[in-house]
Parts: sequence; C-alpha cells; structure tokens
Amino acid sequence: MKKIILIMGAFFAFGFTNAQNFKGHASGTIGILNTKIRLQYEMPIGNKFSTGANLNYYMVNWKGPLIEPFLRLYVSDSNESGGFFQIKAGYGNLTTLQYMNSTSARWSTYGGGVAWGYKYLRPSGFTIEPLIGFRAYSAPKQNVNLNSTNGAENLGEDIGWGITTGFPIDFQLKFGYQF
Repeated sequence: MKKIILIMGAFFAFGFTNAQNFKGHASGTIGILNTKIRLQYEMPIGNKFSTGANLNYYMVNWKGPLIEPFLRLYVSDSNESGGFFQIKAGYGNLTTLQYMNSTSARWSTYGGGVAWGYKYLRPSGFTIEPLIGFRAYSAPKQNVNLNSTNGAENLGEDIGWGITTGFPIDFQLKFGYQF
C-alpha cells in the first residue's frame, strides 16, 4: 500500500511540475473601506489549478494579521489567466478593543469563504485581479449584558465587526506581477 501511494504521489508531482505555465504570481492592494494591506502569492498546480495565500493586515479597530490559504480552479484551459473559482480557509490574530470585556489583548478568528474572480494578464506580466465572493469569520467573544453600558457597547461592536472586518461580502481588486 505504501508503494502504491508513493508511486501515485510521484506521478502526480511529475505531472503537475511539467504542466505549470508560470512559476509564481505576487499581487497586492490597500483596502479603502476597512483600512488594510493585502498581499498575495499564488503558484500553479497543474494546468487548471493553483494554490497560495492571502495575507491581510488590518489597521483599524481589530488590528493585526489574517492569513487565508486558498485553492483555485481556472475555468479556462490554463491557470495563467482567466476566470476562476476559489475556496479559502483563514486564521487571524487580532487585537481586542479597549472597552471589550476580555482578559487578553489579542484574540483568534477562524473562517473561510468561496469566490469567483478573473485574472487579467498583460504581455509584460502585469496582472489585474478582481474577485467577489462570500466569507464568514468568527466574531470576538464578549460578555454581553444589555442592562449595562458595557453590554450595549459590546452589542455595538458585534454590529461593527459585521460591517467592517467581519463583513461577509468579499470584494478584492489586486494588482500584481506574474513570473
């Protein structure tokens, strides 16, 4: 059984490395609505798939890094450019807000999402990549007591999370270079 798995693994690795149309793709942008820096690296897997990671660094409210490894399936004949479907998982380690009922200055969020996008590739290697989809991330844990001032603030922050950092609509417009 181990030999079969080893042979199949070598076959897939050989097939993927021979089918690659590009070596890597780096892109990034600055988020305007919820201030963040977004950097992404993508590498091919075969002709129609690619994988990579998107690093978001949030600079307002819940500050800190959120990393999202992803897998893409291109609908065109090649993963060099064209339309794609993307799935991703994510983990972030963000700061808490000053008046949150928390014992720690940082907290972890987990989630993921699905999206559809298109990679425009210029002959020079310059890329433009719009993407739209849905994502869901866990909100900060809080002690909510609506009869207290802190409870009302916490409820407000839950709403704030949902319309800023935790917003479920994923829209990205990245610019980059493919090599």
